[in-house]
Amino acid sequence: MSHKKNKLVAIAIVATAFSNLICGSVEAQTADAAITRIKELKKVTIGYRESSLPFSFLDGNQKPAGYAIDLCTAVVETLKKELNMPNLQVNMQPVDLSTRIPLTQNGTIDMECGSTVNTLARQKQVDFSYVTAIAADQILVKASSPVKELEDLAGKQIALPTASTSLSLIMEINTKKKLNMRFLYVKDQAEGFLAVDTGRAAAYITDNTILYGLKNRASHPDDFRITGRPLSYLPYGIMVAKNNSTLLGIVNRTIAEKFRLGEGEVLYQKWFGKLKMPLSPLTKAGFELNAIPD
Repeated sequence: MSHKKNKLVAIAIVATAFSNLICGSVEAQTADAAITRIKELKKVTIGYRESSLPFSFLDGNQKPAGYAIDLCTAVVETLKKELNMPNLQVNMQPVDLSTRIPLTQNGTIDMECGSTVNTLARQKQVDFSYVTAIAADQILVKASSPVKELEDLAGKQIALPTASTSLSLIMEINTKKKLNMRFLYVKDQAEGFLAVDTGRAAAYITDNTILYGLKNRASHPDDFRITGRPLSYLPYGIMVAKNNSTLLGIVNRTIAEKFRLGEGEVLYQKWFGKLKMPLSPLTKAGFELNAIPD
């Protein structure tokens, strides 16, 4: 079986697993902690990222925007309807690489609508929605850099995001291939980009959707280049705290409805199209597989 087919099979397995989540009405279920908190406070708190374009970032008006924010805005509308709370307020809480999981776990935020990859390790800490998009790790360098592939960075300093799948992946490859790369750990995407821009790092490695966003937002986008083969498989989702099946069911029903109506591709083009990042076959397959019927 080809590598591409293996990835499609993986998505199908994930989608099937997620489809077994509780999807009954709110009234028919015992309210979980998140729903109880939302009802008591009459507000839902959404965690967002400040510089993870196009998923979640602050726009020119310093307002949270992006692909994940649009999806979570739709979830809020579902909450208003299913909880019979038309005046439900929304509180936006910034998170970063180090705080996104703890703030989800302790109930500071009800949903993390940023740019978080669903991994088996993270599933031990939090729960994830259906897959909303799929990316892969690649390399951001200056346009003048001779680097084409990861191996060209042997012996050089590279920037990596802390508490990320990129970090563990590159450290593993570095050890196996004995590349002797040195690491500069950054707390957010903007810092990683700045490290390359200022010459502190020869490259910044993270998922390509984030890299395209950083490049597009630069004062001089042509001064940077995204290069190298895809290094990973990165399925994105919305995070909620564990044992909150009612809220997770509402999130998943909203996503499934969006995808059934073809709105997944519309949102993708809205946010990724401006970055000149084409819709990948894997993400398109994810839209189709997670368009779960009512």
